[in-house]
Amino acid sequence: MKIIEQLIETQEHFGVISSEIILITGSIILLILGILRLPLFWIKVFAAVVLLGSFLFAQQIFGFFFTRTIIRDDLSYLMTQLLPLITLGVLCFKRQIHQSHEFYFLLMSVLTGSLFMVASHNLLILYLAIELTSYASYLLTGFRFNEKGSEAAMKYLLFGGVSSAVMLFGISLLYGANDSLYFDTLEFSLLGATGLFFFLSGLFFKTSIVPFHIWVPATYEGASTDVVAFFSTVPKIAGFAALYHVFQWTNGLFNPFLEQLILLLAILTIIWGTLAALRQTDIKRMLSFGAVAHSGFILPLCLAMDTYSIFKYYVIIYMVMNILAFLFVQLHEKKGENLSLSDMSGLGIKFPLLGVISVIWAVALVGLPPTGGFMAKLFLFSTAWQHYESIDSLYWLTFILVGILSSAASLYFYLRVPYFYFFKEDQSKKIKINKSHFLILTLLAFTLILLFIQPNIFDRFAPMITHE
Repeated sequence: MKIIEQLIETQEHFGVISSEIILITGSIILLILGILRLPLFWIKVFAAVVLLGSFLFAQQIFGFFFTRTIIRDDLSYLMTQLLPLITLGVLCFKRQIHQSHEFYFLLMSVLTGSLFMVASHNLLILYLAIELTSYASYLLTGFRFNEKGSEAAMKYLLFGGVSSAVMLFGISLLYGANDSLYFDTLEFSLLGATGLFFFLSGLFFKTSIVPFHIWVPATYEGASTDVVAFFSTVPKIAGFAALYHVFQWTNGLFNPFLEQLILLLAILTIIWGTLAALRQTDIKRMLSFGAVAHSGFILPLCLAMDTYSIFKYYVIIYMVMNILAFLFVQLHEKKGENLSLSDMSGLGIKFPLLGVISVIWAVALVGLPPTGGFMAKLFLFSTAWQHYESIDSLYWLTFILVGILSSAASLYFYLRVPYFYFFKEDQSKKIKINKSHFLILTLLAFTLILLFIQPNIFDRFAPMITHE
């Protein structure tokens, strides 16, 4: 009977990570199919089936598993639903420049690592998940097969290697201070707090928090746009979800100084991203610095345990508007060339519906109605104000003021795209409009409007689970 009970328990443990198991199995098969040189079309179809299976077989079983190394809660369950769908969307818009069987294997590897990042309750497991995500990301960056892509991949690798080394050093300090690698067993000490900050550097690197953001502009500019759309959402949001878990379960390590330091990093991230975006003419570089600024907006939501619903809403909004923006850029790109603002000149006369879509994603990224971006920032600033009133912290007040000024400044660089689209002289640019591509852009734009009207529409994906 004891053996049967153990088998049942083991089955339950593996059942909770069924999405991850499907991805691992699918990745191995994809690698084998690539070695056998199966036609790329069928490999792409199989990859899509694996992603769909990962979404459909996500198990809503909550608790700790595998001797508390894996946690399944409302947030990790939500990510097992959203991240495969985002990856599937990116896969659908893969350009033919990725003439390699390995591309699909690497894409699955990043997604698998991202899901384990979200589900990890152990420092070492989280580190290994980040490394799996990172090494696959380094290779994906170079899949543009040109000088700029190779340079971006090398910079990403070098900065990532330094970040990983610092992170591993932080883990050693945390283990030395607490004799444990589990989040909820870590207690405050000077050594432990120092180790925690070093450890967090790896997650700050993934989420492009200043000063760990240096890799972002070169990577976003050098990688192909579909890969950038993937990088800016899947591993990045997984990193923020992991940060949320770390902050949630390591409250014993926190003191006012560490909280203030993290708020300061958020403020600096917003300032740096906004100022850098102001002087960009390349649209992908502009969006990359804008993404850095948005990281600063999301980071404080990871600190407080009472912000889950707002955190969930903000990251969903961020994913939708970010994918919409990059897919919009991809539609206008010529093979092997990046897109500048001048390339958009006068296209709104020829393609007015695309012009409307450009207005929607630009307005959403700024944080204006009638888009979900407005509601996301409204909820964020309201929560920040509540924390300021409760603890009277100058850092929370500074965050609010900097956030409002950043949003005002972003009016300039984001709205330049629709301005060039409608009001600049027609340069007679020719673009090929793919109907399915246009349909997806329209659906994403409609989603941003819908999330303004019904902010709680995604609550049905993952009900709030209270941790005891």
